[in-house]
Amino acid sequence: MGQLAGRLETFWALDVPFPLPEHWDTFEPYARRVRTLTFDVSPSVGAAFYTTTFQTIAQFRPPGESLLPNLRKFTYNARRLPQERSLLPFLIFLGPSIVKLELREVVQGEMNGFLAYVAQRVPYLRELTIGGYGLLDVDATALAACLLRLEKLEFLQSSSIRLTPAVWNAMAQHPYLTYASFDAPRWSRVSTALDFQPRAFEKLGRLAIGASFDFLCSLFESQNDLPTLTRVVFEGGQTGQGRSEFRRLCKLLVQKLPNLDFVWLACHSNAVQDDEALDLGDFRPLLQCKNLRYFHLAHPCGVSVTVSEMDELLDAWPRISTLALQYTPNCVDSKGSTHSIKWTPPTLPLNVLDNIAEKCPKIKELSLVLDATAPINNTPRLVEPHFECLRELAVSLSSIDNPANVASFLAQRSKMCFSLEFIVPHDLHASLRERIKEDNRKWDQVREHLQLLFNQKEKLEEEFRLRIQEERTRLMQGPKEVMTSTLSISEYT
Repeated sequence: MGQLAGRLETFWALDVPFPLPEHWDTFEPYARRVRTLTFDVSPSVGAAFYTTTFQTIAQFRPPGESLLPNLRKFTYNARRLPQERSLLPFLIFLGPSIVKLELREVVQGEMNGFLAYVAQRVPYLRELTIGGYGLLDVDATALAACLLRLEKLEFLQSSSIRLTPAVWNAMAQHPYLTYASFDAPRWSRVSTALDFQPRAFEKLGRLAIGASFDFLCSLFESQNDLPTLTRVVFEGGQTGQGRSEFRRLCKLLVQKLPNLDFVWLACHSNAVQDDEALDLGDFRPLLQCKNLRYFHLAHPCGVSVTVSEMDELLDAWPRISTLALQYTPNCVDSKGSTHSIKWTPPTLPLNVLDNIAEKCPKIKELSLVLDATAPINNTPRLVEPHFECLRELAVSLSSIDNPANVASFLAQRSKMCFSLEFIVPHDLHASLRERIKEDNRKWDQVREHLQLLFNQKEKLEEEFRLRIQEERTRLMQGPKEVMTSTLSISEYT
């Protein structure tokens, strides 16, 4: 694209106010090289730029020829400009070669026109991403109509259009659709179970939705089993009091998704300071998912489990490779207002890592709230448990006293170096900030000590390896010398 921009600058250097027909032959070789294009309609200069260059030169292309005939990925930012200023430059670049399309910041109420042209001009589209601010539900109807014509679509992501029955029905008619994501501007209720009809999907494996738990329950209650759906990402909150909707959702996931192996759940709350941390009883039905490999659960008050409950969880998920029980980074209520999280004293001591290493030594990622002020059990075992391939340990609002002791404990529990991260939620109450600041400083010291210990360990292992190699070489030299002496004696006998 840089060469293409350079060629356009040449047009201006020649003092040509507009590209001429003979310039098409010069432009075309560069245009054919463009595979990826990001076009941002700037409110200040965007209109003047496309009017004087691309719009004009597009008129000289041969009939049926695209301006960028080999364009594969097209990202377009409309900057919320009115359609008369933003639609035309979008249409100039649309062509049948595009397989990945991302639309950003289309003005509210005008997505219909954009999607109609997508369905007409990009028939082989495989990935469609739509991002914006508060689009109206009427646009979901336009999206459904567009989906029915995009027969090759595999990936659909929208951060501004809600999931509706019309969109759900259109998704079910796609033989190649494997991923769908809908993140409503707020997690308010938008439909009831009566609006959705049971649908079957051929390949839909991943589903992400931002909505209330009531809506999610309504959706799954209306469906039969969805055996292809193995990965879910849900972010939402309660529409009423208590946790009945969240618990009901956990039961439905087990009932409707028999092959579930990936669960990502983030909870929000309308009354954080009156709420309590989630416990195992809130999501116990998910322990029936024996194939689970990834589990992430976050709440504004955290997730509180005991050591015995952690053992129960690990026994239920022997294949788990990622486990995260933490605070929600941003706490948002159903009206879109943000709230501070509520800190809950950690219930898991640092020693729980021994239990995890013993039951799931191949786990790769851990994110927990730990109490590193509790006494550390340094009693030697006959066989010390080790993490065999741990890549990351994240400690969210975990308390700590002695960084050096903690670093020594962690270094002894892993065969390989891993990253250590102290996670701080964005919305913290003022009374927590000073203490969290001090804990953060101490965990930084743990990270530094841990790196030094692993460096020393690697150095010792390398020295040991070299000594073994030298000893092996010396032992191999012995038989050779004996053989040489034997041959020399045989020459004289």
